[in-house]
Amino acid sequence: MPKTHWGIQLDLIILNMFEKKRLLFFISFVSILILNSSYNTPTEGKHCITINFESVRNKKGRIQVQIYRNSESFKAETPWKTRYVSKAELNNGKVTFKIYNIPTGTYGIALLDDENRNAKMDYSWLVPTEGFGFSDYYHTALSKPKFSDFKFNLNSHKSVTMKVRYL
Repeated sequence: MPKTHWGIQLDLIILNMFEKKRLLFFISFVSILILNSSYNTPTEGKHCITINFESVRNKKGRIQVQIYRNSESFKAETPWKTRYVSKAELNNGKVTFKIYNIPTGTYGIALLDDENRNAKMDYSWLVPTEGFGFSDYYHTALSKPKFSDFKFNLNSHKSVTMKVRYL
């Protein structure tokens, strides 16, 4: 049976609706791909630091990570950034944490195993009762280390190991 003028027009309307839905789906799909590819990835000129914590003695509290950019800020104990790491994923004394979008530069990372979550080092008879550590440096002296002992240059993605020391 031949289509009338109205039948042809109706077929064109249905075809246009179908094409619009396909186009909308395609735009949505591409948008999701673009957003997903940029989520949690460093941007240009910025890098990711992967921190591998070792010798953490228990799951109590959290790990406080302080990022310093120079010796002056380390001496003054004024970090550029502070992050708190959950110990829920701790396995055999090890846990890993990533920090994204850190600009190129010189850094040093210090940690406190803050078992009581008070954001400060606790002492008993002048001896620390909580663990501490530094980026790619195991401090064995009783005095505070120098920034130059644990600093590093960041110009690409970097992995550091921080072995926790308890006294």
